[in-house]
Amino acid sequence: MIKNGILHPQLASLLARFRHVNSIAIVDGPFPFYPGVETIELAITMGWPTIPQVLDEILPFLDVTSLVLANEFEEKVDKQIVEKYISHHKGIPTTKVAHSEFKKLASQSLGVIHTGDSIPYSSVILRSGF
Repeated sequence: MIKNGILHPQLASLLARFRHVNSIAIVDGPFPFYPGVETIELAITMGWPTIPQVLDEILPFLDVTSLVLANEFEEKVDKQIVEKYISHHKGIPTTKVAHSEFKKLASQSLGVIHTGDSIPYSSVILRSGF
């Protein structure tokens, strides 16, 4: 029986397959669903879990070399919320792209982790080896 680490079997499987030149998108509640991309459903209610909560649990297990955020996160969301969320990024180098480009990149990910986060544009893409 697993006592520590990631207990969610589908999430643990996705994380185990996250390797060099792969990406995983962690997305907010209203983010689009992509039928051809594996989706790990973590949303229980709107607002839980949040993207920072998921990042705090999974980042210790991953070799993430960069992140991708939508420009609109900083442009359209309250500065204090943005700062709070970015503090959970652990200083990982970050690229910012238009939200339309972000959605294209998410659709090309190894998998999508769907949260209940209600903060618009707070989604993040984790990359390894980019």
